[in-house]
Amino acid sequence: MPWSERWHLALRQTLDRGDGLSAFLSRLSMVGLILAVALLLAVLSVMNGFEREMRERILALVPHVTVRGFTPIEEWAQRSSDIAALSGVQSVQPFVEADALLMRGRSVEATRLLGIGATSADRFSSLVTPGGAELFADGGIILGAALARRLNVEAGSGLTLLVPTGGNPVSPASAQPRRLTVNGLLNSGTELDERLVLADIDVVADLAGIETGVSGLSIQLDDLFAAPAVRWQLSRELDATLYVSDWTLTQGNLYAAIRLSRNLISILLLSIVAVAAFNVVSSLVLVVTDRRYSIAILSAMGATSRDIGWIFLIQGAIIGSLGAGIGTLAGLAMAYSAPGLARALEWALGVKLLNTDVYPLNFLPVDIRIGDVGLVFCASIILCLAAAVLPALRAAKLPVAATLASAG
Repeated sequence: MPWSERWHLALRQTLDRGDGLSAFLSRLSMVGLILAVALLLAVLSVMNGFEREMRERILALVPHVTVRGFTPIEEWAQRSSDIAALSGVQSVQPFVEADALLMRGRSVEATRLLGIGATSADRFSSLVTPGGAELFADGGIILGAALARRLNVEAGSGLTLLVPTGGNPVSPASAQPRRLTVNGLLNSGTELDERLVLADIDVVADLAGIETGVSGLSIQLDDLFAAPAVRWQLSRELDATLYVSDWTLTQGNLYAAIRLSRNLISILLLSIVAVAAFNVVSSLVLVVTDRRYSIAILSAMGATSRDIGWIFLIQGAIIGSLGAGIGTLAGLAMAYSAPGLARALEWALGVKLLNTDVYPLNFLPVDIRIGDVGLVFCASIILCLAAAVLPALRAAKLPVAATLASAG
């Protein structure tokens, strides 16, 4: 039997609109495969989005490695030069940080005040609204968007900043109140918007009473995953008065949790795809039972057992291809529409589903990867082919004479 005839018979059986149980189960198995593939791709794309945003948004804003001193770091310029000479170090910038209180009317918020230079400010400039060439013009500050909402302030508003001096607790005797203007709002869409206040490094140093040094050094690396190795190297080479940390100590658990969740969900949904694919077994077994007389007639007309087996294997491949193809298109459509659907649901319910008080992001990210699409598509077809082996063998071994005799 030529291959064209095998494909014709397999396609005819697959697209049969019959009302029998085998036709119903065949359509049902394909629908199950479509839903499983669509859900797997949509969920994978969302989890990929969280991983990407964690890597490219949050970890791009926070230092990859930090060097802090138990006291203000003296001679920090020389230390910066030594660290910058290390392999893989992209930049080293000083910073000053301090706990502070922000006050506007009766509203009071505890914040983390971070003083940075112009070079470090470039990392934040694209996320600040309204943007400008000089973020800290006239000694102004940049406020996290969520923090600004709680204080009911906007760009151009004024508020009072209270900073402890000399590392003492905030009290009327040890704090210096300063009236400052909000130059812009940081809209990173991350948990940084909840507490962070950015200001010029000289302004923060003056407020915190640090005159001769800086709080620490911020180190950005070419490869952020090399941060633990760089931290270990610096810990051995720097003075014992300095403390070295990296992003894996502060954000590593969150990043690991996102990756673990992605892997577990992938395994779970792939098992659903496998179950949907192996529903093809039951549907094709019923097809063999319902069409045993037709199979016997084909054999009597000269079709070999190999021809019969290939027909059912091809039918399994067609079911897998159609189910995986339609499911892939449906999954891509679900993934693309997921952020809009999440916003619509938030608007309809009047609640914020993703809040940076709980989640690392306040929006639903999506990252569709061609590799995942190809893997799911190919895996679905392979599983359907594997599921079609048993019905194909059963059809190939169908006793022709006995079947025709029972038909008579």
